[in-house]
Amino acid sequence: MIEDRIERFRNIFQGLDRAHGVTIVGESNGNGQKVKGKSFVKRDPVTPELWLKHLQGTENLGIIPINDNSECRWGCIDIDSYAGFDHKKLINKIKNLNLPLIVCRSKSGGAHVFLFTSDYVSAKIMRDKLVQIRAVLGYGNSEVFPKQTELKSQDDTGNFLNLPYFNGDQTTRYAFDKNGEAATLDGFFNLYENTKVISVDTIKVERPQSEYSDAPPCIETLTLNKINDGRDRIMYQYIVYAKKKWPNDWQDKIFEFNYKHFSPPLDQKTITAKIKNNEKNDFHYKCNEEPMCNVCDKTLCRTKKYGIGKEVLFPGLTDLQVIDLEDPYYYLNVDGERLYLENVKYLRQQSLFQEACMKQLRNRPPTLKEKDWVTITNLLLHNAEVTEPAEGLRTEDQLQNHLEEFCLNRQVSTDKNDLKKGGVWTSDGYHHFVFDRFYHQFLMRRRWDLGYSRTAQLLKEKCECENKRIGKEKLSVFVVKEFDKKTDEHKQKKLKEEDPY
Repeated sequence: MIEDRIERFRNIFQGLDRAHGVTIVGESNGNGQKVKGKSFVKRDPVTPELWLKHLQGTENLGIIPINDNSECRWGCIDIDSYAGFDHKKLINKIKNLNLPLIVCRSKSGGAHVFLFTSDYVSAKIMRDKLVQIRAVLGYGNSEVFPKQTELKSQDDTGNFLNLPYFNGDQTTRYAFDKNGEAATLDGFFNLYENTKVISVDTIKVERPQSEYSDAPPCIETLTLNKINDGRDRIMYQYIVYAKKKWPNDWQDKIFEFNYKHFSPPLDQKTITAKIKNNEKNDFHYKCNEEPMCNVCDKTLCRTKKYGIGKEVLFPGLTDLQVIDLEDPYYYLNVDGERLYLENVKYLRQQSLFQEACMKQLRNRPPTLKEKDWVTITNLLLHNAEVTEPAEGLRTEDQLQNHLEEFCLNRQVSTDKNDLKKGGVWTSDGYHHFVFDRFYHQFLMRRRWDLGYSRTAQLLKEKCECENKRIGKEKLSVFVVKEFDKKTDEHKQKKLKEEDPY
């Protein structure tokens, strides 16, 4: 029975099979406060055992929805919330809009809103549809999975989502049935069968009609009800719209808008000041600010008569992925498109970032003020997801390979006096070598760019080397367990005299 449930669960949440997400829950620090957990991408296949451990509640499983063909069978809107989220209100809204979605309670207490398809669809199509849906639901600032429309290479893993039903029926990450009650795992299977769609193209995302149908969708949506929060920012957005639509008498429209939609209205002095401040300048829409970003749909906005049109807006930068190397490289989502960044310089210097966008995405973002760029990059780095590098790419892996080559292939000797000349003395199952010679005569000739002290530290920490002093002279050497010889070509020989040690 458990095997059948695992198989059904696995079939529903199929994704990338060569990597998965791992989340280690933070423990208490002893003061009653919970320490933040750690999440990272592990480059190991998604085995049946991992699915079992997830449903048994022993090891959390995160799945990357996009596969190597840039396709997926499910997507999700991740509505983050830590207290008091009204799941039933969201479910009712979905029901009223007739959308084929399943709402699950997330690990944080928010909501994971899933869209399932019976067959694989393009990740771009899935993502575009979910972006439309999140805007009409009023959660335009929430994350959408898949977070990318394609994977750049076999090295790229994308981003993972923690799956529901951790610990099976004894979970806090359950789906809600049509009545807003917690569904068992078997109940979730029934919901899935009744909700999955053949094609996302059949899903109609209907927006309520309003008098601002020619305006950006944010204005259209926000004015459906009286506005009491974010009035200053919304008024700015409306001023930009009014100046486009009524260039000769836009000022009068500002007063009308204020009394019609704001509760309470802004005072006349404030409105007059805003009009004066905006008379001579042609500002642009502020799409990335709240509350506009919560109901933003840039694709739809570009089709509106007085929408953003061909305005060059700074893109949304999300989901920085750090490849965990000594000198890391990065992947970044730029308005949902995947961008490769060779090193940290591309985050430090706007010009390099713009250059990468131009080469890979054929788009040049506008230049931000330096303080704004620092704010954005700091936020990206703070929330970055760490990913294991591909096998053999870690600095310690490369160092291990160099060390093995040095000990076996270079200058093997049975005479410890050859150590001063850069040789390797092998005795009693151990290789002995002088680190200074290994670093300067061997590593540096192979374009090794890690510093002297850091390399010595890695040899001890990662390559199981010990530092000892030998002989009457107390010569400082590194000692490592003898490597297995791979060929018979490693002939021991007496070394020619080199520079004195």
